[in-house]
Amino acid sequence: METEFRLLVAGFCIVAPSLLFVGFVRLLDAMREDALVERVLDGVDEGDGPTGTALDPTMFLRSAGERSRRRTAVCRECGAPNATDGGRCGPCGAGLR
Repeated sequence: METEFRLLVAGFCIVAPSLLFVGFVRLLDAMREDALVERVLDGVDEGDGPTGTALDPTMFLRSAGERSRRRTAVCRECGAPNATDGGRCGPCGAGLR
């Protein structure tokens, strides 16, 4: 009885991941051919409005850099950049205000 149980568990451990993988691949294939995906792709191709792909990467990086500079304070003692919400410099411990 114990040997049969062990064989059953071993068979399950070998077969179950394969079946789950095959099911997952079929699910992904079905999702890829979904009508919603087609509508979204058509909207991106036509440029119907603001989508994630319509964003210019250089403008995004430039604006992110400006926002980052506004949130940092430079230490008067060592010149290291620090977050404005901190009261002391991280590297040297001097007061930021």
